[in-house]
Amino acid sequence: MLNRKSLAGSSMNRHAVVAAVIALSSLSSPSSTQAAPNDNCQMQISNTVIDYGEVTRAELLGRQVSPTAFALGKQTMTLSVNCRQPSLMTIYFRGAAGDGNGYRFGNAGNFVLNLSLAQLDGKRVKLGNVKVTGQQPDNMMETALLSPGVGVVPVQDERTLKGASFSVQVEINTSVSGTASRVADRTTWRSSGSFELVEN
Repeated sequence: MLNRKSLAGSSMNRHAVVAAVIALSSLSSPSSTQAAPNDNCQMQISNTVIDYGEVTRAELLGRQVSPTAFALGKQTMTLSVNCRQPSLMTIYFRGAAGDGNGYRFGNAGNFVLNLSLAQLDGKRVKLGNVKVTGQQPDNMMETALLSPGVGVVPVQDERTLKGASFSVQVEINTSVSGTASRVADRTTWRSSGSFELVEN
């Protein structure tokens, strides 16, 4: 999945270069009480690889976002779920927890997942956070962080909604530490994780 173009090139030989990649996948974990669990809902993501390309430390120094962190940038993708029968859909992300609300980006930094522009059965909806599937959500807003151990559900009027078609935009915001950016040779930073759908 992580096939990379060669980093060889005469212009690169004079600099330490890093390549940054996040590998993504999707999986479904239907409720154990649901009949024919593998047949009802299917989740898809538009990008399975978030590729930040190649960057030198000098370029990173121009992207400082805090005294100790440098931005690799933001990328977006679309997550969509289609079900044969209406279902309550909860989306989680399974990856190594990083700082704050983010996930670990190799040994180099952190990435945060921000969800927005949610639609359920063709209508705009808000997003709520849950720690346990089926509980009353909180933080019901137009956008939601998909944090470690916290799921996101479609909501309206302070209640969760069932539906057959759900889509949401996912923004991936990645940063690295100043210490980790000091590399002496060509280096690849990698991270991975899975979006998980739980339906009930």
